[in-house]
Amino acid sequence: MRGIRTNAELFLRDATPAADLAQRLGFIVDNSMKLDRLADMLSSYALALGIEPASFQPTPVDVLLRNVLARVREDLRAQGAVVTNDALPQVRGNPDRLIELLQRLIDNALNFRGPDPPSIHVTAATQPGAWRFGVRDNGAGMDAADLERIFNPFQRGSAPRAGAGMGLAICKTIVERHGGAIWAESKPGEGTTIFFTLPAD
Repeated sequence: MRGIRTNAELFLRDATPAADLAQRLGFIVDNSMKLDRLADMLSSYALALGIEPASFQPTPVDVLLRNVLARVREDLRAQGAVVTNDALPQVRGNPDRLIELLQRLIDNALNFRGPDPPSIHVTAATQPGAWRFGVRDNGAGMDAADLERIFNPFQRGSAPRAGAGMGLAICKTIVERHGGAIWAESKPGEGTTIFFTLPAD
């Protein structure tokens, strides 16, 4: 009992002021949320790594995009964002992972917006045996040094709002598992376009 009483006395004597305690609890909650997001990211990365060609099917990209826009409707409205697109073709791929690809790219454009309301345009151009897509935004843009590393796991750009460093790595894995390639073109203050290719159906 004496040990318990001593511990209680030490706790009361060294009790943290309420404001400090609230701040520390805030850090704990914030870090817990970050760990949850990281766990979700790693789960998505594992799903992307596990994509098999047997799961591919004819997939209209315009339908995928409408699905994504329905999912992010509230974010678009809150930021006053506008999303437009070219006529989008049908590709051959895993529909669930391709929806995730488009959603992550649009989320990326919203997260790294510039001073103006986000304006996002999805492009599509044909090339032999494949389609080249682009997701273009009017956001903050990035330095040339960031353009390659942003697609590597846990590598982030130098922007102050850089995320966990997994979103674009997941996009890269999804595209490469479909036999395509992904890259970015950008300049600071002039927005970013992320291009990727997918096999034509």
